[in-house]
Amino acid sequence: MNNHSLASLLDKLPLGICIVDRKYRILYINSRFSTALQLPAEVRLGSSLLQECSHQAPLLQQHLDNVASRTGDSFPSDIHPPEAFEFIPETDTTTDNVNAVLHMEIVPLAINDGVVKTLCLLLDAGSCYAQVKHQMAQELAAGHEQQQQLMDKLEAARGQLVQAEKMASIGQLAAGIAHEINNPIGFIGSNLQSLQDYVERLLNIIHHTESLLNEQQRQQLQQLMVQQQFSFIRDDIKQLLEESLDGINRVAAIVNSLKSFSHVDNSDWQYADLIDGMENTLKIINNQLKYRIQLHKDYQQGLPLVYCQPMQLNQVFMNLLMNAAQAIEGNGDIWISIHTMPQDQGVEISIRDSGCGIEPQNLNKIFEPFYTTKPVGSGTGLGLSLSYSIVQKQHGKISVSSKVGEGTEFVVRLPLQGERRLRQ
Repeated sequence: MNNHSLASLLDKLPLGICIVDRKYRILYINSRFSTALQLPAEVRLGSSLLQECSHQAPLLQQHLDNVASRTGDSFPSDIHPPEAFEFIPETDTTTDNVNAVLHMEIVPLAINDGVVKTLCLLLDAGSCYAQVKHQMAQELAAGHEQQQQLMDKLEAARGQLVQAEKMASIGQLAAGIAHEINNPIGFIGSNLQSLQDYVERLLNIIHHTESLLNEQQRQQLQQLMVQQQFSFIRDDIKQLLEESLDGINRVAAIVNSLKSFSHVDNSDWQYADLIDGMENTLKIINNQLKYRIQLHKDYQQGLPLVYCQPMQLNQVFMNLLMNAAQAIEGNGDIWISIHTMPQDQGVEISIRDSGCGIEPQNLNKIFEPFYTTKPVGSGTGLGLSLSYSIVQKQHGKISVSSKVGEGTEFVVRLPLQGERRLRQ
């Protein structure tokens, strides 16, 4: 094969080839090498490769000298692989968003008495190396993203578990406190009722005693009554006792609601009255609502019982009601509706507020763990995520609709399971 045929063959190889002597002079160069390095179309043989690639001359010279300085017995590739490095052309040519980073290797070509006379530069000019590198980077990034998603899911599950355990602990504590409070409430209520009866009797005694006195004694008694404001005390003491008994009854109702809301046994699946659950929850958070929130209730008569976990659903009601209250600045309204869906497909609970609303771009994020629009320290971002998880476990669905400046509505739909049982 003559030199012309050999050169023609080398030009057809999918590889850039350049042969230089120890003084970096070009002895042979094929078109693929010139194109990849963006050299002139006709590179003059004998010219310096370092001058042709002046911007990368120090890098080329360093690697060429590294190969040339090896001893003769270190040339075999199984002992010393080719000198390999990345080479970036002077002008960045980019194809299909893959940067033109070229992979270059240098091997000794002609050796006399252990001294390198010529070296051959092999260049991946087809950007295969860069494409493979880019593909590997993409695969690595995809793997990292997948790993991050798994870590986020794990963290979300951990957060929900911590929140659930926290609520269970709070429920146990609340149930214990409610039980302990019931005892003093019981005897205070009983004592007040007895005191009310005793006061009525004493007032009757005073009234009848007055009729047994003579005129002078009666005048003295009336004068004493005026001085001691007997008429005011007689009327006020009755009102005080009535208000105190009413207060004790309210405390007892709150304690019973607390027990019903937080009782550990209610975590079991059972038939439950959702209206009672909603009312118990409202009593628990009444202090957050009564001064500035007007409640509007629409409960269906004869609502069927729902087979569910009542304690879990009470937590959902509390989260939705608290979010509604916090979304309202100043005074506002909350509408609560509990009705069956058409054709007995289940029960629908709607909680709507007149608050600030939610931005459209945030609606698809609000059920994500740790997502919150509240200031730092004001919320964990787990309330709605936990509510979503609870409703899913009840085989139900929760949805949201909102308009900025007008308010937000959450709708929970729960299926009727098992035999139909009506609310008493």
